[in-house]
Amino acid sequence: MGIAALSGPVNPERLNAGVEALRGLGFEPVLGSNLDCRCGLFSGDDEQRLEAFHALIRDPDLKAIVFARGGYGLQRLLPRLDWDLLAAHPRAYVGYSDLTPFLNLVVQRLGLVAFHGPMVAADLARGLEPEEEASFLGCLAGEIPERYPLPHWSRAGEVEGPLLGGCLSLLAASLGTPFAPDLEGAVLFWEEVAEPLYRIDRMLTHLRLSGSLRALAGMAVGHIRWADSERVPDLAWQQLEEINLHQVPGPVGAGLASGHSAPNLTLPLGLRARLSSDEASLIFGPG
Repeated sequence: MGIAALSGPVNPERLNAGVEALRGLGFEPVLGSNLDCRCGLFSGDDEQRLEAFHALIRDPDLKAIVFARGGYGLQRLLPRLDWDLLAAHPRAYVGYSDLTPFLNLVVQRLGLVAFHGPMVAADLARGLEPEEEASFLGCLAGEIPERYPLPHWSRAGEVEGPLLGGCLSLLAASLGTPFAPDLEGAVLFWEEVAEPLYRIDRMLTHLRLSGSLRALAGMAVGHIRWADSERVPDLAWQQLEEINLHQVPGPVGAGLASGHSAPNLTLPLGLRARLSSDEASLIFGPG
């Protein structure tokens, strides 16, 4: 299993803890050559990050690449990634946060399933909860969990479509670029961290006004960790009613346990899913 860093600099202690956690799960990690690099905001300059990532891609023995952390920096590299090389060496990719545009491009450019899931120097370093570990290992083994509970609903209904999405701020930042995902017919998953409610409303409004949500099948909302520490998580779904989710087409469910808080369940982006308020779940597999 390869460990890549395309974004922020990696804390060595957290990296070591995450590497040991992977070994404890039965994997033998292969570290990207830039994991100990730091160049300002990034885990090495643009050339170092690209060369290290492409070197991992060329390794035929790696069946999966898990990212070390998010942060910022991936967008700078998107135009220079060797997509032909990635297509020639298909494998599983696991990450979230700053990796959102990359994961959706893996789905839509390469036709692969990509995984919104735990990162090495973040979730694996803190230690996965049993349900996180089960979904992570299951997804990598092709044994996708059948259902992910969605306990809160802004609009009822049932729809099907490929699951796409990730961190809301990264989805909004990709608008107007060649790297924005095509959400037509999709079930859009999103989560967010350290943003006040008005910014979440602004990002969703930006997506809606751009036309990106016009043909959306439905929406599944994951963890939201508010910028205001006084907003407790149990109130998050009530506060979402303050924003314009009523203008989003299709059913809207919330409370999916994935994103920047624990538990961060692994989600198979690109796989067809059924969003059902009757079953209060996002469902993969037979209906």
